[in-house]
Amino acid sequence: MNVLLDKQQPTPVYLQLKEMLQDQIEQGVYDSHQRLPSERYLCQHYNLSRMTARRALQELIADGWAYTRAGKGTFVKLSPDLKVQVLSNKVDSPPTLAGYFSTLDLQTELVEQLLSLNCVGVERVLRRIFAHYPLEVVVTNLFPAIIRQFEQLWREGNIGLTIQQYAIMTLRYQLVSMINALTHSEHGAKVLLAGAPGDTHEMGLLALAFCLRQRGFLVTYLGTNITVTDFSYVVETVRPQLICLSAATVPAMKVLEILSQNTYAPTVKFTFGGSIFCQNPTFINNISGAYLGDTIDLAVTTIESYIAK
Repeated sequence: MNVLLDKQQPTPVYLQLKEMLQDQIEQGVYDSHQRLPSERYLCQHYNLSRMTARRALQELIADGWAYTRAGKGTFVKLSPDLKVQVLSNKVDSPPTLAGYFSTLDLQTELVEQLLSLNCVGVERVLRRIFAHYPLEVVVTNLFPAIIRQFEQLWREGNIGLTIQQYAIMTLRYQLVSMINALTHSEHGAKVLLAGAPGDTHEMGLLALAFCLRQRGFLVTYLGTNITVTDFSYVVETVRPQLICLSAATVPAMKVLEILSQNTYAPTVKFTFGGSIFCQNPTFINNISGAYLGDTIDLAVTTIESYIAK
């Protein structure tokens, strides 16, 4: 089902939104008892009135797909019958970019809209993607692939720097919105994420923050280019169970090396990652900590195993 929030369609917008959210539940984007996007988020993300967003959520509740908790929001409710229906609709596909996106060629379509600086077209394609595919696959596979594609186009002189930055900032905005829409866990393990001093590459960190928060971790994200003097204070204040710093350049990696040698509490696990280690694996041995791997998926799995110990 291809659901677009098109006000020109005869189907009321609130029903389009309701069907889109229901489709996401069926696809497993939202798990049982997971919080759905708030009315405020739906209004801002899809340019809707509060009444339209509320009506869509009310329709989900009326049909048995969701329930409300006073002061908390709207949550997925899967009865045994609905669980059977959802499971029967799922198709076992590998969690890879090719497995999810090659058939519909949504990556090409999204790239074309970004190259055209067509914000409306970008939003329309993203709606289709979010309605049909797990958000983690979008975050960890589709977005990085598009960023790499635009970086290559820029290096080869096929596009200007402004267009490359537009594409990256557009995807960054989407990713930040997705992170903000997630509910903070009150009892999750504390994880501190930051980019090393001098590092300004953050899409990988944002993707990791999204995946960890979706799994119930209590994530403190400091952004990129942190200062050495403030970092010790932040660690002492937050008291995380795990620290993750990233670096994409050699200068940033050298500062990360210094930070990794600091004395942290015995209960704190120091981890690191970033594209500089993918490009030159020999740098991994310079850091006094645990390397999280070359992909976001592997980083999430490694962090989960460390926390479980």
